[in-house]
Amino acid sequence: MLASGNDIHVNSEKFKFFNHQEKTINYNEIECEKKFMFKELNDKNEFLQMFALRYLVYRYVNFIEPNKDQLDIDCFDLYSTFLGVFEVTGETKRLIGTVRIISGDKKSPYEEVVKELFDNMCNHKLSYLLNRPTLFSIMQTFDIPEEYLTAFHVDKNKHQINSLEKNSKPFEISRLAILPEYWGSKAKIETGLHDLIILDSWKSNPKKNIYIIATHPRTRRKYEKLGFRIIPGTKELLYKSLKQLAIAMVMNLENYLNTPNPYGERCKSLFKSFLEKGYFLRNPTF
Repeated sequence: MLASGNDIHVNSEKFKFFNHQEKTINYNEIECEKKFMFKELNDKNEFLQMFALRYLVYRYVNFIEPNKDQLDIDCFDLYSTFLGVFEVTGETKRLIGTVRIISGDKKSPYEEVVKELFDNMCNHKLSYLLNRPTLFSIMQTFDIPEEYLTAFHVDKNKHQINSLEKNSKPFEISRLAILPEYWGSKAKIETGLHDLIILDSWKSNPKKNIYIIATHPRTRRKYEKLGFRIIPGTKELLYKSLKQLAIAMVMNLENYLNTPNPYGERCKSLFKSFLEKGYFLRNPTF
């Protein structure tokens, strides 16, 4: 069941308030024709747009309860890297898609900014939600086997750590949200976000490699094509923080990229420029 028409209208208006047509830096390669900019989100205004977009999308599909602030924000944002895609026309841009990557042990470099936004929300009694109950959001619903979590228990006094241990800490892909007008669009916004996840993983030191995700059972085949597999010992459950059924899946990115796939070569061609600029651009029909 979708949210009511009135809710959608109100949510859209609040989203437009946060997601006003913001002027971009005057990049020479951005002309008047529409392009899409994929980048890590890194300032307060972008975060406001992201939390408003998440709220709009998740209310639209009736996954979350309404709140006065019309922002979707939780304790796991304090441990997250935020990725987003902007629709860019000339010198203006608006956020149309986002996803977060949750770390099990590292605070977000933007922790204080997220806390400030949280503190300014109407219901200050929600401050207790800043205390993370589990390493990952997915663990509030699924019993993740210990083998996926052993890397967080490595002896801190250990002088040597092999490459497998360095590259075995899982990260959770969470809160994918794309503006409804782009659902099913030939612009391939979600595909571009997948590219961005790979580029972010390569930029990290050590590289992010193991990813877990909770997704609706009907999207299982799509994620299997991306290298994800059902986490052994888990089953279909009602996801705790969203009103939907979910399955738990895991991917080894390095293994996936070593098999025939649509991402590896494209991301390799983007990586150097992405490191230099902090973003990459796509045409609407790439």
